[in-house]
Amino acid sequence: MTVDHKGAISVFQGMGFRPEALLHDHVKDREGRKYDLLILAHEVAKFQGQMDAYGITKALED
Repeated sequence: MTVDHKGAISVFQGMGFRPEALLHDHVKDREGRKYDLLILAHEVAKFQGQMDAYGITKALED
């Protein structure tokens, strides 16, 4: 997402996503304005481990 979406970035970071890369002037809008693109990543194995620890994975299987 572009870096000006601060609310959305905050939501994703609250779910465990972390900044992975910043691509300067990578997105251009219809008026030709350029924006930096923020790439967020999530550690799937860590998230799965948390779900397993809380019994969520098993509960979803039932």
